[in-house]
Amino acid sequence: MYMLETGIYLFLLLLIFLIFGSAAYAGLKASPWLPVKGIDVERVIKLAGVKPDDVVYDLGSGDGRIIIGIANNSEATMIVGYEISFILYVWSKIRIWFLGLKHRIEIRGVDFLSRDLSQASVIFVFLTPMAMKKLSTKFKKELRPGTRIISYSFSLPDWQPVEIDRPNNKTIPIFKYVVD
Repeated sequence: MYMLETGIYLFLLLLIFLIFGSAAYAGLKASPWLPVKGIDVERVIKLAGVKPDDVVYDLGSGDGRIIIGIANNSEATMIVGYEISFILYVWSKIRIWFLGLKHRIEIRGVDFLSRDLSQASVIFVFLTPMAMKKLSTKFKKELRPGTRIISYSFSLPDWQPVEIDRPNNKTIPIFKYVVD
């Protein structure tokens, strides 16, 4: 009986560490989870101008609201979310499955900083300034000319946006960049 109880406690501790540890790691690595407001999802989609042949990446996709919004409001067939927080990864997988979008959206539970991003034609980010600095260099090395980068709230250091969507001073700015 003692072994069974010990095993259950160890399993629960491991589960707690997996859930909260991965969320803490994600927060330190790139950004804590802060969801994009519903009305701003529409602004992101409009600014991105997603076309049917676009390959869309969401770096730090959280609960999947951006990639689900893109799937529901565009004809893009290749939409990829990167999320290293275990609980958000699982939650977004479940949401995508229940919405019947698993044939169009793929969630990858890996660190996007260690992945090749060169296949993307549209990239969405809502990350801390520290992560944006790391991505600035990565984007310059990997992205093809014409790739559109949509950044919610924070600008990319050393990049000049081609457009900034900010209807008024109370709304969060959304920056659009195009790789030269």
